[in-house]
Amino acid sequence: MPSDNSKVFVYYVSLGIYNVWFHPLRDYPGPALNAATRLTWSFQVISGRSQFLLSQLHEKYGDIVRIGPNELSYTTSKVWKDVYQSHSGKAQFQKDPLHYQKHDKTPSLHVSSDADHTRMRRLISHAFSDKALRDQEAIMKQYSDLLVKRLHEVIRSGGPIDIKQWYKWTLFDLFGDLCFNQPFGCLQSGQSHPWVDILGESIQAFYYLGLARRIPGLQNLMMKAIPKKKTEQAAWHSEFSRNLADKRMAMKTDRPDFMSFILKHNETEKALSVAEIRSNTNVLIPGGSETTSTFLTGATWNLLQNPSKYDRLVKEIRSTFTGSDEINISNTAGMEYLNAVINEGLRVYPPVPSNMPRVVPKEGAVVCDKWLPGGTSVCVAPYPMMRSTRNFKDPDAFIPERWLKDPQYATDDLGASQPFSFGPRNCIGKNLAHAEMRLVLSKILWHFDLELMPESANWFPHKMIVIWDSPPLHVKLHPVKR
Repeated sequence: MPSDNSKVFVYYVSLGIYNVWFHPLRDYPGPALNAATRLTWSFQVISGRSQFLLSQLHEKYGDIVRIGPNELSYTTSKVWKDVYQSHSGKAQFQKDPLHYQKHDKTPSLHVSSDADHTRMRRLISHAFSDKALRDQEAIMKQYSDLLVKRLHEVIRSGGPIDIKQWYKWTLFDLFGDLCFNQPFGCLQSGQSHPWVDILGESIQAFYYLGLARRIPGLQNLMMKAIPKKKTEQAAWHSEFSRNLADKRMAMKTDRPDFMSFILKHNETEKALSVAEIRSNTNVLIPGGSETTSTFLTGATWNLLQNPSKYDRLVKEIRSTFTGSDEINISNTAGMEYLNAVINEGLRVYPPVPSNMPRVVPKEGAVVCDKWLPGGTSVCVAPYPMMRSTRNFKDPDAFIPERWLKDPQYATDDLGASQPFSFGPRNCIGKNLAHAEMRLVLSKILWHFDLELMPESANWFPHKMIVIWDSPPLHVKLHPVKR
């Protein structure tokens, strides 16, 4: 009789043959190994090079590529509306449950049904409204000013700094304050809080779990392959954020942080349970601090790699403001070139470059003019989408002018760049993130001339698993003499 191992082997060979030759997605282009088994894409993700490879595959095969037996990747902007936008009277494309996981099995804005998401977003949006942003501006300025103060102090020795680390500390301190009324003191001490160092690891751990869930019959084996350190850090992250949320909910204060808006409106709307408040705050810290600091680091490197763009932005900032105190959220909102730099920085270096899969409703649906069977996993991968030659001229070049109606880039499909996602489940903190980006970049470039150190000249490209796994960015800061 055949052994169990031989039976498993025959099963997976047979499944691979079916996937390549008989599966409903068999006519979609892509590598045969990806079509045969999900293991191929999983290993490509674990390698940290998946999005670079996916860019190459899209350049070779076109706007639609089959990256797994039941998965399609898209780089045409039409998919944003077809998949991620709401369609009245029709079933919606849900987040792929094999990819996304609820925190403690409790819904949050990150993972929830349409009904739960609508209910929670309606209440939490109060914390991200224009009024909230105005009320929170003093807190945001406090940390951008503290960043400048601390940088003036640490550069007295004359050596370079890792500006990536200082951006992370700034945003982590800020979001600790905004989420929990709990600043972590990273900027003041010049040292990381343990949570800063494990955030990336915990995010990756949840992603590894998603990879494991996609391998039928091999899930337990894949789970064992996840580094123990990552799963331990993910558990620590969840427990620590839960304790902070409980501590903040017990406070009696009208301070305009996220929780005050949530608790105030929850008294009348009764929209969130205590568990749901915890679950949502669990994703706010990484969702706000990690992504914005990632953008600031990438934008700084791209500016220093392109001196003419750097000079133009510096000129705009220093000619607009006569003093640092004038730099605020409202005064930076209308700065044309600054906003172009932000849009371009988000395009070439999206803070979350990995796939965002959705599932075709069970009755099937038309996506980009082709019918797909229910249950198909479809996704946009932001990095390949925003680096596609079919969407942008000179896609790998950092050119803010493309956002200023430069005729050389009139054919660019600017709508392809959606770094905050699209539709009713897009990032709720988009306006807050833009405000932070404008404020911090303006403060830094008003106070300092930046010089890229030789060891950081080749800072990019680097690996990514969900988020970028970037090295330090060493720059030398020279205080502007006035």
